[in-house]
Amino acid sequence: MKNLKSLILPAAIILIGAGAALATNVAKNSDNGLQSGFYIDSSTGDCRESPETCTSIPGDLCTWDDGSTIHSLFEDGTECTVSLYKPAN
Repeated sequence: MKNLKSLILPAAIILIGAGAALATNVAKNSDNGLQSGFYIDSSTGDCRESPETCTSIPGDLCTWDDGSTIHSLFEDGTECTVSLYKPAN
């Protein structure tokens, strides 16, 4: 019985981890890579979120016009260094 318990716990942990990884992958792929774009605020140098939705699938660069400046948009969490692209229509 003791050997059975020592096998069940690691197997359960592995199954839970695999299930979580699968669920995360499905969630990431369900929106076709759409994500909010981020731009560099010229007055502060900060990476700020824009209202535009972009994708990481290569194509035309994603931009946002705030009324006075056209900003190139980037992925969040990259400190505005990884470019995003316009989603396919």
